[in-house]
Amino acid sequence: MLHIRDCILQHEKDQAFALVQSQGLHIDEKIDLTIGIYDETELVATGSLYANVLKMIAIDPKRQGENLTALVVQTLIDRLNERHITKYFIYTKPEYVAIFSSLHFSLIIQTDTIALLENATYTIRERLTDLKKTLKLERGTTASIVMNCNPVTKGHLYLIEKCASQQDNVIIFLVEENLSVYPFSVRYRLLKKATSHYRNVHILPSTPYIISAATFPTYFLKEINQASQMFMDLDIMIFKQYFMDIFNIDFRYAGTEPLDAMTRQYNETMHRILKDQWISIDRLAKDHHIVSASLVRRLARDQKFKSLKPFVPGVTYRFLVSKKGKALFKS
Repeated sequence: MLHIRDCILQHEKDQAFALVQSQGLHIDEKIDLTIGIYDETELVATGSLYANVLKMIAIDPKRQGENLTALVVQTLIDRLNERHITKYFIYTKPEYVAIFSSLHFSLIIQTDTIALLENATYTIRERLTDLKKTLKLERGTTASIVMNCNPVTKGHLYLIEKCASQQDNVIIFLVEENLSVYPFSVRYRLLKKATSHYRNVHILPSTPYIISAATFPTYFLKEINQASQMFMDLDIMIFKQYFMDIFNIDFRYAGTEPLDAMTRQYNETMHRILKDQWISIDRLAKDHHIVSASLVRRLARDQKFKSLKPFVPGVTYRFLVSKKGKALFKS
């Protein structure tokens, strides 16, 4: 008799992870739920969730053909529905794409080692096509910048200025995932005000398809390992296959990265995948410092507002010294 329960105790998680590893799948510790399907006391199938991502779904080889994959997937989807999450993704090995396609998932992208799929409701192409309809672009070249702006600095504005002066249209995809110190709503408002004098600059949410918990979960943890390189490849391949195609993007701009190893590796990956469609701009330096959001955050956290003032536009400075700005670090 089969029964389903959450793997809460450590030995239950260890047993689930052992089953995952036995199937040649990657163990990802970034999970917030693991479930097990048991036949009496024997674990026969498992799956996990992280935010809206289904992962580490594994079936005991002796129990193949019993429709256990569908049972694991439906159980995880039911948990997402309880959280009112209707958009979700799944990672799997390329050889299992057909199985999940039969369970109403749609393939987004795959490499030799991993595949990312989504539920078939409001797919990536549908969402980006709708987003494109909100733009009114001029004739000519279109470039893109993907930014987090955590918070907006003069370094960000320097890169935007360079891009806007060289291209007819600039689309900034602002990272929508709320895993930064400054929430998306704040970052969007500050960037919108800081770039209001540019007629050819457009700001759009990045959507869940670039630099998100789904496509690049290790970005926010600043981890560099084999998994992070795999996610970088997926993230940039998605940008090339969908964003550049749908928005008719000719070039992607980025600033050089002398400080952060994760961003530097991401830039190298962009160069490898996008080739001559990737344009690198030297980072802005002031007072012998590279202007970076991490420097501004550190100074803001320590309430050294006079020291950070040269590195940020007025709109950012006013927010940082405000009651709401200071409260973000207290929380």
